[in-house]
Amino acid sequence: MSFTVTVVFPNDADAEYNIDYYTQTHMTLIEKHWSKYGLKGWSVTKYVPGLDGTPPLYAFGSEVFWENEDGAKAAFASPEVAEIMGDVPHFSNKTPIFLLGQTVKPAFEF
Repeated sequence: MSFTVTVVFPNDADAEYNIDYYTQTHMTLIEKHWSKYGLKGWSVTKYVPGLDGTPPLYAFGSEVFWENEDGAKAAFASPEVAEIMGDVPHFSNKTPIFLLGQTVKPAFEF
């Protein structure tokens, strides 16, 4: 069963983010190091106010798509995780929130 890791960053008043760095550098670093563990693709979303104008709970986030849960777990236990997590301060002054899940029905097939 395929697996998804969703990462979101709080939309706090004191948050400082560089979404361009996140998209162009951090996510490509993840792709470079974790493809061998079954990473199949990723996307980045910048959240906008709700239809009623309320600010979003999160500023931005990403979804990382995996062949299976074992591959994602192996990636997060790999030696490369130190470099990947060590890169977070280059684009965020907030701690990321991770949501892990088994894909019930994919929107597309890899």
